[in-house]
Amino acid sequence: MNRETAEWLACMVLASVGLVCSLWVVPYLPTSDGPQHILSVHIENHYADAGSLYPEFYRVLPQFAEKGFALVFAPLESILPWRVALRVTLSLMALAFAWGFALVALSIDSSAARRPTAMLGFAIALPWSLYMGLFQFVIGTTFGLYTLAFVLRRPPTTNARRVALSLMLLVQGVCHMFTAVLTGVLVLVLAVVAAPKGTRLREVGRMALVGSPALALLALAFQQRNVQRSEQQTFQWSLGERFSEISRWFIPGPGARAWLILALTLVAIGATLVRARRGKATGTERALAWLAVAFFVLTLCAPLHMPSWQFFSPRFCGLAMVLGLSLVRLPEGTSPRVARALVPVVTACCLGSDLVSANLHRRLADGCADALAGLDAPLHFEGPRYPMILDPICGTPRDPVDGPVPRALLAMNTPLLYLVEHGGIGTRMFNGSPAIFAIEFTGTRRPRRPDPTALEVAQSTFFDRDPKLRAAVLTELVADGMPFEGVHVLGARPADYAVFNARGYVTEFQRGPLFIGRFEGCAAEILLDPQALGGEPVRYEYGLFSETLLFPEPRALGAGVVEPDARVVDGRIHVPLERRPCGEIWVRVFWDIDRSSTFTPGDRTCDNGSLQGRIRANVSREHATVTCVSRAATSRVEPGRDR
Repeated sequence: MNRETAEWLACMVLASVGLVCSLWVVPYLPTSDGPQHILSVHIENHYADAGSLYPEFYRVLPQFAEKGFALVFAPLESILPWRVALRVTLSLMALAFAWGFALVALSIDSSAARRPTAMLGFAIALPWSLYMGLFQFVIGTTFGLYTLAFVLRRPPTTNARRVALSLMLLVQGVCHMFTAVLTGVLVLVLAVVAAPKGTRLREVGRMALVGSPALALLALAFQQRNVQRSEQQTFQWSLGERFSEISRWFIPGPGARAWLILALTLVAIGATLVRARRGKATGTERALAWLAVAFFVLTLCAPLHMPSWQFFSPRFCGLAMVLGLSLVRLPEGTSPRVARALVPVVTACCLGSDLVSANLHRRLADGCADALAGLDAPLHFEGPRYPMILDPICGTPRDPVDGPVPRALLAMNTPLLYLVEHGGIGTRMFNGSPAIFAIEFTGTRRPRRPDPTALEVAQSTFFDRDPKLRAAVLTELVADGMPFEGVHVLGARPADYAVFNARGYVTEFQRGPLFIGRFEGCAAEILLDPQALGGEPVRYEYGLFSETLLFPEPRALGAGVVEPDARVVDGRIHVPLERRPCGEIWVRVFWDIDRSSTFTPGDRTCDNGSLQGRIRANVSREHATVTCVSRAATSRVEPGRDR
């Protein structure tokens, strides 16, 4: 190894250290979908543990695609604390990306003059898809860089190389199917361009055979898809907003850095096409330039979302930038001494970019500090927990398009991290295909997910403007969480959580906008006079009450029938309310005269009822009874016992 090579490798190592340090400046880097993948791997790792509750709520699926993150993170999570394992995984991902880019650049031209270009990968090693938590996509794209470098350095002109390429595409498909498709397109174009004109159709056939194992994997994954179960079922273009955020799709963070790298990329593409017109660029360089242009066009014009596929168009920007930057070259006639001097200059630029990334990571972590504050609290849950995210954005502007990571809802999935740290069962996970997702819900112990209307209103601006509406929404949210062991609320005002306490929740942890509570409720019951029972069936309903209603009728929590032979204690029939409501509630006892099993205008209700026979009462742990006064027992009811 000569001195010049040693200097370059030393600079590569220094840039690698800076890249890793930018990720380790915070104990946890907030990402949008990252918690989903972290929890999925955690469940897989601990599914068969002694005493595990996971088999009662989850089923492990035969996932064989999009396993890139699990292949790296799962072994680490089994021996390290999950936050340490995650930082190690992200560091390996970023380093593999940067060094893979270097291999691509040097595979185009291995001369010493290309070494400054090879170092540019450190400036783009933390792409938008990483902050969005699309970890499998990042790993698949990274693996594709090594496949591309292999093809550029050793074109698949022999059977041995074709077999090796076929295996690489198959492994990439296991990491992430769509990245294997993109890499396959690159390989096909390069192979056809390199083939003599009379043999290009034959080369297409060879490449189809090379890609057949990956295509078979794709077909199998496609066959098992379930678009109807996916949360994304519509097309969305939103081209008007795209130009205001697209630079941060390429490089998240400050716009100046993104535009500088974008400008360098576009200049390199343009310069390559000009050289190609003059006959000075190789066929490979010309093909890479046009491929970069194609990926730029797709980034600009493809749909933002597709059915069962969120964030479609931004997935092309990474390859557009990789291909464009790999074409950066020094002007002809540049002396080797200048090229050698540029290596430390580019290293300094990469380290400066790492500082910018470190500041971004601190900003995101500081903004999400409240959302993550309870992770280290000594809590433990074993049952289902219901998350209520009123404000899904932390550490960025309120409008997700304006943030340093466009469209990143960094707080949306943070409750899943608490399931990893404290235990418990969630209410939602990625689904749609057993081929690409590792876990799905099973069994009947998990309560049904509540109607999302109240939560949607809570996430709107109306929630902050109208105090009466705010109280009504909080009442609805309180009711939504009652069937669960605990609730995880983020984004409300600290004063709002007094409503949860008054309704029977015990505070497990609270800091700023974060509230973790466990529902205990009140031993509420209805008191009936035994003589009120007659020939007609006696039924009852109950629920929470608020001054403003979100729905036409007050929120119902439960219903039941008073048995004719109900036991009498202290001269009264005690009918317990199973959902154990606290605070202001309504109760309606009615004699089902028409035996319709539902309340109708002809049914008789309690004499002290109003609002269509409903009794309003305020129950607490100290006074949890509601008395129904009926005509048959009016003379026996003690005054003042209607509350």
